[in-house]
Amino acid sequence: PNLFPADEKDRVIGDVREYAASIGKPLTKEAVYSVFISCVQQNLHCVLCMSPVGEAFRRRCRMFPSLINCCTIDWYLPWPKEALLNV
Repeated sequence: PNLFPADEKDRVIGDVREYAASIGKPLTKEAVYSVFISCVQQNLHCVLCMSPVGEAFRRRCRMFPSLINCCTIDWYLPWPKEALLNV
């Protein structure tokens, strides 16, 4: 809710209307916007890169537990022993 100002939301709805019709959805503003939100939820991926060393990472993990609980975490390099002990 309130992600876009009204004029931008109307532009998004206009851009998505043809796709919504092609998949058989009603062409009401609410239904078309719902199709847009559904597409975003299915296709949006965010990549966060953080160093595991130091207090900042620990603080972020405590402040935003979803970084650990609701994400896929890929470790590309071995963690330093200090980081493993502190986190």
